[in-house]
Amino acid sequence: MSTLRLRSAIITVLTSVVVLTGVFASGGAGAAPTMAPAGFIPAQLVGPYASDVPPSGTYLPVLDGFSDLRARHRPVIASNLAQVVRINNSATAAQQRDAIAINYDDRLVSLSEALGDRLGTVFRQLLAAGRLPKVDALAGGDTARAGLPLGTTLLEKEIYDNPRPFVVAPASIKRYDKPGGHLYAELAGNGSYPSGHTNMAYWKGALLAYWLPELGPQIIARAGEIGRSRIVLGVHYPLDVMGGRLMGMDIAAARLRDPGFAALVDQAGVQLRDQLQRAVGVPLDEFIARDTAYLTTQQAVNEHRALMTYGFDVINPGQVNSIPPSAAALLRSRFPGLSDAQRLDILRRTAIRSGYPLDQAGRNGGWLRIDLAAAYAAKP
Repeated sequence: MSTLRLRSAIITVLTSVVVLTGVFASGGAGAAPTMAPAGFIPAQLVGPYASDVPPSGTYLPVLDGFSDLRARHRPVIASNLAQVVRINNSATAAQQRDAIAINYDDRLVSLSEALGDRLGTVFRQLLAAGRLPKVDALAGGDTARAGLPLGTTLLEKEIYDNPRPFVVAPASIKRYDKPGGHLYAELAGNGSYPSGHTNMAYWKGALLAYWLPELGPQIIARAGEIGRSRIVLGVHYPLDVMGGRLMGMDIAAARLRDPGFAALVDQAGVQLRDQLQRAVGVPLDEFIARDTAYLTTQQAVNEHRALMTYGFDVINPGQVNSIPPSAAALLRSRFPGLSDAQRLDILRRTAIRSGYPLDQAGRNGGWLRIDLAAAYAAKP
């Protein structure tokens, strides 16, 4: 994509944000402005903000471990496809249904399953009723402001141009879709790396966990399940999902580290907790303790760890990198009394080792190692 086309795309996206803020500011389409909680004003959403564009202009440097794999690690690429076939062919009926629902639902709605049986239902009801306009503005739908203008994976997919599993091996992939669905027809012509669903699941999941740190491990585990669902459908490879995760973590950390944008995130969190509290009528921690949990904390940590590397072996055992310092912002609400240096230490202590596929040396590495579920479950 040329620089001119990239600039044009940014202008188009920001123009869309201006149009959509009319809905957000009034509390959602069809909501009574005098009754619904206030949304952001257009100027707050448009910005621009320092975190709108990554330092290098794109997320390609963070994702480019994929180029090395294609050039020098063909067995990893072969295993990448073999794992899709295995996961797709062995998917249970429940996994198939969940994957289909995830494909068509907003990632924020899919993530809300992690909030528990009753709290998740309350969250979805409030969101649908326009009672969470600030959350919706930042993290709802494909035009969520926290992901715009460059947090999508459109540019990266075009550049890496990696054909999807069901295109490469059509006879080996089972297709799962809803009656009259268009899943495979829509995806056949674009690249697979990185996974956009996973990218959105992780940056939206990181924000939702930031707002509700009591359920952080469960929310991040659910983000991992959303990534796995793309493999279940045969539309993405494990490496696509892993790439989507590291990109999503980078995006979320950038937003939380940007003081201007972080102020919006904090306002949305206050509104979310206030509306949930009003809806359930008791302190949130008390309601969560009584609710039927999606997963226990330990189950969430164990599941997410298993979904981080998909059984790949370490391919660069001598590789050296560190957890990016900016990632410390991801834990600010979970450990408000700690310094960034102390939060970064928690991320280091709970991280996986370096050297797995896609993990790079130097300043572009380390994102793949972050286990945010384990970090949320850690002791100070």
